[in-house]
Amino acid sequence: MILQGQAEPWQIVLNLVFYAFIFLSIFYGQKIQYFTYSRQLEGALIKFKDMREETKSLVKNRIIELRKRNAKNKEQSEIGTKELDEFLDEFFQFAMIEPVSLDPAGIIPKIDHLLDVRESRWEDAVRMLVPGIAPREGHNLENLIEAAMAVDSVYRVVRHFFIQGKKSGSLILVMQIAMQIKIIQQMAEAYVKAAKAFYYGQPIGDALGPQVAATFVRAIQPAGVDAKEICKETIVQKVEYKNRTVHVIRAMGPGGTVGRPGEGIKLLVQQLDGKIDRIFMVDAAMKLEGDKSGSIVEGVGAAIGGIGNEKFKIEAASTDNNIPVDAYLCKQNLVDAITTMKKSISMSVKAIVERIKIAIEKRTSEGATVILAGIGNTIGIGI
Repeated sequence: MILQGQAEPWQIVLNLVFYAFIFLSIFYGQKIQYFTYSRQLEGALIKFKDMREETKSLVKNRIIELRKRNAKNKEQSEIGTKELDEFLDEFFQFAMIEPVSLDPAGIIPKIDHLLDVRESRWEDAVRMLVPGIAPREGHNLENLIEAAMAVDSVYRVVRHFFIQGKKSGSLILVMQIAMQIKIIQQMAEAYVKAAKAFYYGQPIGDALGPQVAATFVRAIQPAGVDAKEICKETIVQKVEYKNRTVHVIRAMGPGGTVGRPGEGIKLLVQQLDGKIDRIFMVDAAMKLEGDKSGSIVEGVGAAIGGIGNEKFKIEAASTDNNIPVDAYLCKQNLVDAITTMKKSISMSVKAIVERIKIAIEKRTSEGATVILAGIGNTIGIGI
């Protein structure tokens, strides 16, 4: 028989702590996790609220500045400075209900109609906030409000899950949002930075497409070329390059707008009876983590984001007339795309222009007619 020695006091204490930990984990583990995640969400919610107030203040300050600038305008806003908070809180929740898509036939005209109505309502709201506002400043103010709306939406969604989790005591509900909170926070911070860029009217990463289009025109015609508005807030410029006719389409700057490039390309193809040899499109593209911001990728197809109505028009026009579509993409993440344009992105502009020049020479013959479409927000990008 082997006799065991008496355990040391510290070993007894350690064993008791271990068993206590096991006991707590079994009976109170979920409650501890719930408390931890709830505290994490509560802290994040405070940050999101501060971000919301910051962007809201930017909107208010911009409206007040524009009102002072337009003080000579006899028409006064229906919304006084004191009522701005209440108006913005309500307007930040402005919604556009997408049309039913169970039967996809005819959905594009429905989307076009909805977007037209939404745009009209937004323009009315901006004019109501700042009577007599110039179109350029109006577009920038719209962009600023949209950025503030995005931050407000993030705050309200996180608050919803936090309150719902507290009411139900559900660990799963709280854990789902808590595990994504870092990504959500990065997104919210990006929109705050975007709001600041829109406040000052600075070019953003998404302005790469229009910047390429403008640079291409200036490289060929340093003195400039007259711009024709082919459809709402969308211009076309005609230049000659290496015995080829190039129609350059982009949104009308320098106000913050994306224009209607799909409609513009469709109308231009119709005006030229489909006699287009090639379409070149330039746009920003979402990069993967690890990819270099500002790197260039080539491909084929309509390089344009959004709901899809503009893309549909480009694809329909190119398919019906058998026009090849080449795409040039500049890799960016969300922060790059909606905040002040970084050097790595601006440096890619000339590189893309040179690639397009080479492509025009190699893929088209003399006497050809091509379209170059610079897709993106034209804030800070002049003609």
